[in-house]
Amino acid sequence: MEDEKNLRCVLAAVLKAEGFRVVEAENGETALTAIESEQPALILTDQRLPGISGTILLRKIKAQYPQIPVIITTAYGEIEQAVDAIKSGAEHYLTKPVDEGELIALIRQTLDRHGKALPPMRQEPRRHGLIGVSRAIETLLETIDLVAPAPSNVLITGESGTGKELVARALHQASNRADQPFIAFNCGAIPLELVESEIFGYEKGAFTGATRTQAGKLEMAGAGTLFLDEVGDMPLAMQVKLLRALQEREFTRLGTHQPVRMAARIVAATHMDLAKAVTDGHFREDLYYRLNVIPLHIPPLRERRADIAPLVHHFLEQVCQVIGRSPTVTISSDALESLEAYEWPGNIRQLENLLERMVVLNRSGHIQRQQLPADICQQNTGPGSSSAASPFDLPALERQTVLSALEKTRFNQSQAAVLLGISRKQLRTKMKNIGLLGEQDAEDDNLDA
Repeated sequence: MEDEKNLRCVLAAVLKAEGFRVVEAENGETALTAIESEQPALILTDQRLPGISGTILLRKIKAQYPQIPVIITTAYGEIEQAVDAIKSGAEHYLTKPVDEGELIALIRQTLDRHGKALPPMRQEPRRHGLIGVSRAIETLLETIDLVAPAPSNVLITGESGTGKELVARALHQASNRADQPFIAFNCGAIPLELVESEIFGYEKGAFTGATRTQAGKLEMAGAGTLFLDEVGDMPLAMQVKLLRALQEREFTRLGTHQPVRMAARIVAATHMDLAKAVTDGHFREDLYYRLNVIPLHIPPLRERRADIAPLVHHFLEQVCQVIGRSPTVTISSDALESLEAYEWPGNIRQLENLLERMVVLNRSGHIQRQQLPADICQQNTGPGSSSAASPFDLPALERQTVLSALEKTRFNQSQAAVLLGISRKQLRTKMKNIGLLGEQDAEDDNLDA
């Protein structure tokens, strides 16, 4: 029940989208009539209603239908009334504005506890294999979903090891080209004289050693995606030919004048500052603008430390699965703190390689801080840090509890908050206090407050 029509319609639409059958009522009297005829599995009502209040309505419902769970929504200034509602039999209360994810998680949890049938959970928003909880990752995911359907060329920038190819594959898989090939080509890993033949292909006899006709990467990509990694290393002479192919949407194999239509989308990536490379004369300005239609930047891991914990737990589980080790190797809270404090010059690739080595060489099934490499474990992780955590270390215990809830809900903060019995805002405060939110995330929270 909700007397504000717009809010009631929005909540109803959200719940219907989740597979629930919804009956709406604008006041307590209408609600009582609807309850008698519909016998709902759960009731969601606002505290402030025209006529009888939500608490009075709750008491009437509990007197006639004690088996139906009731959830109350309330404004921040009505907490005392919410406490009275809990005493009167309400299952839970939520403060306005209601977080949709928290509401859905709470409804499912309540219905499950009362033995009611639940609609199948909607598929989680696609994360495209990207692990993290930082605002940077969430923004990147949103951008991928926006950009993927378009044919526009994309330029991905970021330091080595940040996952540029993973983002390129995510763009491909989220696009309508997903059933077409994804072809990756590292412009810096091939001798300069072979780059043109690798990209455009060649006819038999085109040059010494060309004993057969070979399609190039651009042709092999078809109507899919050609990923040009480290495009900043492409020779200037090849940059001219690639620019012409992009402009004319066709190219020719070496050794022939027969044009081939270009249908692939180009996604390029570089760790260089291409704008500076243009100024220095190492990269063509016209090609730069042709590739940089949609720029995507991946921040280094040290600028999104909130992602380190979920990445660590993901890689531990992944490595254990690959090598057939069970149960999954765990990590102590102080060891995790050391990993979060480290600068990670090699970014995610360095973290993944370290964890693989730690798992393979580990015998106890648990990674301790003193087992980390010297440059990591000897790093000061903050005032009062020590190599051995006390079994009664409350911050460490709280950290582990919060992490467990986040892992159980695949880092869905709204659902994790429900598991912990706190609000999403309280959860984010705890995440900030224990170092699971980066500085940018904390600033965003302050802006939202």
